[in-house]
Amino acid sequence: MRTRVLSAAIALVMGLVPLVGCDSDNDSELQRVVCEVELVNDGAPLVSAYVEDGGDGIIGADPTSGTNDDDLSFDQVAVSFRARPFSTSTTTIIEDGAYSSFIITGYNLIWHAGAAAPLDLSPYNVTNGPFYLKVPINEDAVAAVMVVDRAMKGAILAAMGGSYPNNLWPETLDFTAIAELQFIGHDSGSQHETTIYSGLSVTFTAALAAS
Repeated sequence: MRTRVLSAAIALVMGLVPLVGCDSDNDSELQRVVCEVELVNDGAPLVSAYVEDGGDGIIGADPTSGTNDDDLSFDQVAVSFRARPFSTSTTTIIEDGAYSSFIITGYNLIWHAGAAAPLDLSPYNVTNGPFYLKVPINEDAVAAVMVVDRAMKGAILAAMGGSYPNNLWPETLDFTAIAELQFIGHDSGSQHETTIYSGLSVTFTAALAAS
């Protein structure tokens, strides 16, 4: 399963305990309908910048025109899910029936930062964050989840001793953390909640050029 492979790799890189299979009650593979994360952010790590150049090649206001096209955004990532029967040989799922989909009702986000992080990221963990998605059986469904908001970016800039736009931190101080994602949900035929584990690597940098 792709989620297990990704999570195991993250755990090895960061020296963490595995992020999957921690609790037998939190495993959708034991349910009539199994839901898995197929991809997070199209399989790519996330680069989270405090500011992105809007295209004029200047961070901050253009000294000639006085205009500022900088992008001071938050970071969301797309998450692709797929639902399937527990067993295609022993389980028959009726289309639009009681067990014809998996319903995701919320998410948790837990930060795992390396030694290079300038501050404790745990205040930016998310518990029972709002998230709703219906994943039909044998189909894919995609939704976006918030990973880094402006408050977190501002706190990192302050911890670096920086300020916008004239005192951003250098690339040599960029750092990487793991965003562990836990999606909570249940099959459409019951209210028994299970947890689907995934995550991604996030590199924090001060500024990015226009894409």
